[in-house]
Amino acid sequence: MFTFWKTKDLEISRTIPGFEEDERKVPKTGLLLLIIMFIAGLFFGWRALDDVAHLPSQPELISYCANQFKGQTLIVERIVSPPETEFLYGIDYYNKYTLSGCKFNQLEISAGIPALIDEKNLLTKEREPLLTEYNRTINQLQDVRYRIERSREEYNVGLQEKTANVPKPLYPIIDSGSSLESLRLEEKKLLAQKTVLDPKITPYDNKLKELDKKIESVYKPVFEAYNKQLRWYEFKVFLLQLLFVLPFFWLVFVWYLRLHKKNSPYTLIITAMVMVAGVLFLRVVLFWFWGLFLEEVLRIISEWFVKYEIFRTLLFYGGMILSFGVFGGAVYYLQKKIFDPRRITIRRFRTHQCPKCQASLELSEAYCPNCGYHLKETCSVCGKERFIDLPACPHCGSQKNK
Repeated sequence: MFTFWKTKDLEISRTIPGFEEDERKVPKTGLLLLIIMFIAGLFFGWRALDDVAHLPSQPELISYCANQFKGQTLIVERIVSPPETEFLYGIDYYNKYTLSGCKFNQLEISAGIPALIDEKNLLTKEREPLLTEYNRTINQLQDVRYRIERSREEYNVGLQEKTANVPKPLYPIIDSGSSLESLRLEEKKLLAQKTVLDPKITPYDNKLKELDKKIESVYKPVFEAYNKQLRWYEFKVFLLQLLFVLPFFWLVFVWYLRLHKKNSPYTLIITAMVMVAGVLFLRVVLFWFWGLFLEEVLRIISEWFVKYEIFRTLLFYGGMILSFGVFGGAVYYLQKKIFDPRRITIRRFRTHQCPKCQASLELSEAYCPNCGYHLKETCSVCGKERFIDLPACPHCGSQKNK
């Protein structure tokens, strides 16, 4: 019933002992060449995947004008390598302005956004002289109020000097009072100018706010349509990159398994190729899933970490358990292969030791003199004694079944 979960016994050839761990030494020059091969293969493969991203037709970028109307709308970030003139969030920051203003794409034109932007620019241009005069008045008013504050302080000091009968006061109250009076008259004049300008500018501000809300509402379906175009483009890129990487990964992986099964000394070469193919395959898959949902999941998790510390505790605890499982499991797998009883038997026979207790077999006959382990049996072909745990008879060469 649960045959799917059953693990197969590790197949170890009884007829081809192969190379042991201490026999698999690679020269330093060979390791250096393998490292160079890995780096070069990864570099060229990575660049090839970047070039594949330019094969499908890319959606036309949204204009720079759209940046101020994003609001809370999410514009999809490109997960593939964009051309040099394209920037983050799919907005054209490079071509900010043309002769007629922002460079609108077809989605913006279809939504009637250029006309709304022109209307806003016209209102802004009409408001500009009033706004310039208003800002100048505000700046002058702030300067006058600062000077009034200083004159008031000087006047107070002059009063103290007069009370103390200072012969030569630093701030005579006549001069300070006169200066304070003129500054207050200037402040009153500027306040009157501001009062006149306020009702002139307010209608423009209200119209611009209403127009901004309207443009933002019109942009929402544009952003949604653009996001769909970009997602479809990225999906096509994902399929092309997968078509480029997956056959190569499958080919070198199958090749690796065949050489590994034979305990070939050339497995290390294919291992480097598998590593290159694996990194490229992970890049394609992770980049795709990152843009699809991983980024959003990580954002939610990070918000939970900030809000609930228990999630951070659970994550670290889970990371500890996972590290035990991954690294401990890897060591267990290696140890299981190296210290498999059949491999141990072959290694110990090579050094003339008992497969069970490692006692010397120089004084042995059919049994180990130390532990009594049964070592030899009669060969069914030639009738002479042969080692039970070795695949071939040393006298006639007949093979023993696994």
